[in-house]
Amino acid sequence: MSYHFGNAQASKVLVLESYEKIEKSNNSYLSKVKEINQLLELEKMNMDSITLSNIYHRYGKLNFRNKDYEHAIMHGKKALEIQKKFTDSLPQLINNIYNNLAYYYWYSEDKINAIKTFKTLINQPFKDKFTIRAYAIGLAELFIERGDYYTLLDYLQEAEHTIIKQNDSLLNKELYSVYLSFSNVYSRTNKIEHYYKAIEYLKKTEKTISHLSDQKLIKTKIIINNRYGSIYDELKEYNKAINYYDKALSLSLKNKNKDSINIAKIYNNLGYIYMRIDKPEIAFKYYQNSLIYNPYHTSAFDNLGDYYLYHEGFEQALLHYQKAINFNCHKYDESDFYELPPIEVLQQSENQTELVNDLTDKAKAWLQFYTKTKNKEYLEHALTTIFRADELIDIIRSASYEQQSKFFWRKRGVDLYMLATSISYLLNQPENAFYFIEKSKSLSLLENLTHEEAKKLGGLPEVLQEKEHVLKHEILLASQKIIDDVTFTKKDRQSLVFKKKRNYEEFLKSLEKEYPNYYNYKKEIDLVSYEETQQKAIETDTVIIQYILSDEEGYGMYIASDTTHLFKISNIQVLQKEILDLSNFLQQPLFSVKDQNLYKTLSFSIFKKLFPFMDTLKLFKNKKIIIIPDHTLQYLPFETLITNDDNANIANNYFINDFEISYLYSISLSKSINHTNKSPTQNLIGFAPIHFEKHNLVDLKKSGKKMREIQRLFGGNMFTKKNASKSNFIKESSSYKAIHLSTHANSMSNQDPWIAFYDEKLYLNELYFIKTQAELVILDACKTGIGALQPGEGTMSITRGFFHTGAKSVVSSLWNTNEKSNNEIILSFYTYLKKGMSKSSALRNAKLDYLKTHQGSELSPFFWGPLIVQGNIDSIQLSANSQTSLWIYIVLSVVLLLIILYLRRKF
Repeated sequence: MSYHFGNAQASKVLVLESYEKIEKSNNSYLSKVKEINQLLELEKMNMDSITLSNIYHRYGKLNFRNKDYEHAIMHGKKALEIQKKFTDSLPQLINNIYNNLAYYYWYSEDKINAIKTFKTLINQPFKDKFTIRAYAIGLAELFIERGDYYTLLDYLQEAEHTIIKQNDSLLNKELYSVYLSFSNVYSRTNKIEHYYKAIEYLKKTEKTISHLSDQKLIKTKIIINNRYGSIYDELKEYNKAINYYDKALSLSLKNKNKDSINIAKIYNNLGYIYMRIDKPEIAFKYYQNSLIYNPYHTSAFDNLGDYYLYHEGFEQALLHYQKAINFNCHKYDESDFYELPPIEVLQQSENQTELVNDLTDKAKAWLQFYTKTKNKEYLEHALTTIFRADELIDIIRSASYEQQSKFFWRKRGVDLYMLATSISYLLNQPENAFYFIEKSKSLSLLENLTHEEAKKLGGLPEVLQEKEHVLKHEILLASQKIIDDVTFTKKDRQSLVFKKKRNYEEFLKSLEKEYPNYYNYKKEIDLVSYEETQQKAIETDTVIIQYILSDEEGYGMYIASDTTHLFKISNIQVLQKEILDLSNFLQQPLFSVKDQNLYKTLSFSIFKKLFPFMDTLKLFKNKKIIIIPDHTLQYLPFETLITNDDNANIANNYFINDFEISYLYSISLSKSINHTNKSPTQNLIGFAPIHFEKHNLVDLKKSGKKMREIQRLFGGNMFTKKNASKSNFIKESSSYKAIHLSTHANSMSNQDPWIAFYDEKLYLNELYFIKTQAELVILDACKTGIGALQPGEGTMSITRGFFHTGAKSVVSSLWNTNEKSNNEIILSFYTYLKKGMSKSSALRNAKLDYLKTHQGSELSPFFWGPLIVQGNIDSIQLSANSQTSLWIYIVLSVVLLLIILYLRRKF
């Protein structure tokens, strides 16, 4: 068949009619392609641009329907190139083409370009239904797929803001899809408060769906009821959950357009909840019904694995977990549960978050199989499975630019690392246990420091390094506007932060493309090896003890020059309660004998659980101790523990009497910081506001005298009163070897942790944008070493912020300090530093001096215990200002030379 319409005036109508005739014919897809190509070849030059664009647009959709994604993308791009010339006159058509093109990329497995195209669509000046659907459906599904939940929340807030700002009746009809996506992401973050937010958004959705067509309305109600069910399931309100699942199922089965995929999901969800309420046989029936509607429903296979595990059918359980893994990778042949797909295959799956869960469940099944049979081969299979899940979590985290999403996946990783440590313990494999314990700590902080180093090693020009810093700082300033600026609406303020975050994200992506060395260095997180740590213990004659804890179990690892010991902590729930009780004792003086005895009993019980060795004190003899705590142990100063419960004076039995103790976030983080070159040009700087202009904080009248005493010992620059301002700190402190802040702070309020200056507070988030050359930071303030616990990251404290600035070591406090005793210990600490002692030895001796010179209730840990040193413990030279010393040396040298010349001439 041939087509020709004569000349340049060929009828637009005839061309379109010819195209439609081909598309609607009963010919095969290949025949249609051949005829359409012939039509385009003959009439392309005669068609007007709009008609040609329209045909390319429709041709791309035809390719897409026939799964010919390569040609769909090609024709979609051709349609788009033409339409860009008509941005002002046909903006909705352009948005439509961008939307289709994004889906073409998505279905071709090019998700990077799918996300990029959706982002281009939402940035188009004309806003319509395609804009909102790009936020609420396209980007939502892609970000959920890769577990980047917190980035998605930003996008959804921007979608809601766009609808409100446009105030368009057609856009308002899309609001329900935004609310529905909000409920979806909030239901996945594993936070109780977010489950309730998800419920709020479902209620909002219900109020905004009355305009939908009958079929769309039914489908949306099914999704809403199913989601209510899953949320109430997580909240353990099982009757409510079942009620909502039943509503969703009833609507689905009655619907004339039955959606078998969704019906399978609902049956599976009902099965899951019946397993939770210990009705496994009912659960099994629901799982079977799920597979009738969708024979490849991976969640049903994973849950069937749980069912068989419950009945100790280990091989059946492992087989079903393996099917879930394989089906999530589109691998449908016979499953061998002894094998695992390679990481390259897992990485290509669109269901990576489900795969992490499937792999974890399979590892747990291998562990239970071992528990029943004592066959250690099963433990090895469990560990191999965990290593594979760990690789996948790393990939998911690395794809995210949003810090909160990284933290979410750190939490998922920590759960896995605890399981891995328990298996390593059973296998007596301390090397593997060390890897997982070390990886469970401070990885995000280590990533940030690696990022800073990568900018230098990757050859990033100074101008781009500065731009990266400026863009990050703009996010901070925009975030502060949300708190402080009431001239904007809340949505406007959120939109401002959204734009700044996206600018930063796009800038980083451009760097990764233009400076591949930077990108490669950035990805190389240097975890310290077990062998390196042993060598460190030998070289420094140090004992390193690191812990990993959860609410259910805990392990510790003792590493010394001559031996390594991996141990399990008994009665972990009792220990957690004891630590909480001890914390109450630590934060007040022990006035009565009764309190002292209770403290002694409690503290000694904790000591025995944390150091379950024979002759612990002999084992540690003549050693320095480095503690790497975890979970609630991060609130505990180990030197205050009682090592002997005899009736001797309590002051003689504190751990500090026998050993020098310091702390680390992680060994890898310590190595990274210590290897960072420092080039301070000045010696010591101190800040003591004494009074606080804008804050309801008590005066610290003794801090001025203390700072004068420190200055007498070492020289340096001391800023007090009005001069101890936040701006002076930011401007002046970056070039000093040591920084001393004598002020107020708080890390446990609902606000971001802060430290106070005369005029303003400096918040933890602001510290992330400050760089120092400090070898030592002394946070001479209350509660600077504690904060909200972030699993796998430690406490979100001011101390953490200063490590982020590049400080090598930090002295901080774990509770509200007593000004008198604290000042006494701080000044003594400086005196010992001047004698050349290490930081940890200087602090220990300062505390011991305090214990020797006080009595009664003043010996309570409340007075001397809160200060701890974290990080590098080497000695630090804090003599008088280095530049002054240099001039003195030069002058004396010149004088000596003149004397020598004079004497030579005389004789």
